Amino acid sequence: MKISLKKYTIAVVLAGSCIMACNNKLDVLDENNPTTASYFKTATELQNGVNAIYSILRGGELVGREWFFTHDMRSGECASGGAQLEAPRAELLKEPSPAPSNSVITNIWAGCYHMINRANMVLSKAPDITDNTELRDRLVGEARFLRAWAYFELVSQWGDVPVYTDPIVSATDFKGKTPAADIYTLIISDLTEAVQKLPESYGASDNGRATRGAANALLGRVQMQKGDYGAAKTALLQVYGKYSLVSDYQWNFDGDVKDDNGVTIITGHEFNAESIFEVVFVDKGDNNFNWGYNGEGSTSPLSTVRNQEYGITWGNVIPSDRFLNEFEDNDPRYKFTIFEEGDQILTQSPLGAKTLVAADMNIATSTRKGVTRKRFFRKYNIYDWVNSGFHPGGINQRVIRYAEVLLMLAECEAEAGTPAQAAAYINEVRSRPGVNMPVVTLASKEAALKAVMHERSVELGAEELNSIDILRWRAKGYFPSIMTDPKSGQVDMFPIPASETSTNPMLR
Repeated sequence: MKISLKKYTIAVVLAGSCIMACNNKLDVLDENNPTTASYFKTATELQNGVNAIYSILRGGELVGREWFFTHDMRSGECASGGAQLEAPRAELLKEPSPAPSNSVITNIWAGCYHMINRANMVLSKAPDITDNTELRDRLVGEARFLRAWAYFELVSQWGDVPVYTDPIVSATDFKGKTPAADIYTLIISDLTEAVQKLPESYGASDNGRATRGAANALLGRVQMQKGDYGAAKTALLQVYGKYSLVSDYQWNFDGDVKDDNGVTIITGHEFNAESIFEVVFVDKGDNNFNWGYNGEGSTSPLSTVRNQEYGITWGNVIPSDRFLNEFEDNDPRYKFTIFEEGDQILTQSPLGAKTLVAADMNIATSTRKGVTRKRFFRKYNIYDWVNSGFHPGGINQRVIRYAEVLLMLAECEAEAGTPAQAAAYINEVRSRPGVNMPVVTLASKEAALKAVMHERSVELGAEELNSIDILRWRAKGYFPSIMTDPKSGQVDMFPIPASETSTNPMLR
């Protein structure tokens, strides 16, 4: 994907599919350019359509920016870095329910439906492609995976939402709400077909595309959220043993980094043995970000501002006290996950290491085990290599990794009442080289569930999973019987954005 999904031109492919859910017509390009009706005659053209879906996934509406806010502000792992946290994000963090006008949820809603419409276009055109049926079928698998991902984002956070399975062709193609149970059925159907059509792996030029392992892992995540742990276990066992935990925990969160002069100073460990699905970003060295949120084309900025938002200059987000205190005293993952006053940054820089001091950190303090100081997230940050006021990053976002698969399997075993097997999966994660935490022994379902909750927090912290964990465990009644609710009083589902209800007569 670092080649094939970063160097494509998609503006002529699906220019009209950038919609706010469904309320705008597909734009028709001028007569000197192909239209959605005249395009998609070959498998190569169909691949351009699939690339266009990945482009939206990477854009600012979704993983490039708003997606991590949507999840992390609703999790128990994050806190405000200070008054600089912008109002829409602070609202997600502090209020029981955001207003329908909240710009963050509006962007996520729009981005997901952009992905869905582009996927629907690909799926509608694929049956007519005959020049390369092997490639065509794989592309259908990718489109179904990406559509499933988008619908899961919607159903897990909004519940009942409109479902579109055909491309939008008219400004009147509105849909009302579909029950969440039916949306889960569609997602599971998409992922089941994706499993059948996707390969186990790709060549290096196609890294970043969805694989069979990614489809099975996402299917497991979906089935767990739906409450079917038996089906989740079946899907996850198709992934078990086909990936491995890397020897250095931090390899899951590094990547290629350039200095402020555009010179590559570190080559990271993206697409490693633990990575199941990641969204690709590129540090071009130009300190630019696609603020237009369209994600289009190889000439556009391909960076993410996550490292800025969670850094020490913008300082918008810091770890919560609750998250900091979840780590056991001797767990090395604490230092792999958190930077704090007194730590060394620029350890991989030719400029030499620098000690973090409070005066250099534009963030609020936090308290861990009675010690108050300034702390921020190390995951996905670039401070080991670059200390710059503004430097959008190029570190790939690992959306699914093997450690999560092991902990999902542990949760399935805990739910099934087999705590010893749950412990076995947890201990695989704890015994990772470089972590080597003591093994756990579990004798009851409650102990196993508590261990899963702990391990998911410290292993997967700030990876945009805790928000749906909270929803799943809240629905099971595990707060406060097993642990206190991290976001007590928070409303489970988002309101449908006002921009949608104001234009869609079937949602008024």
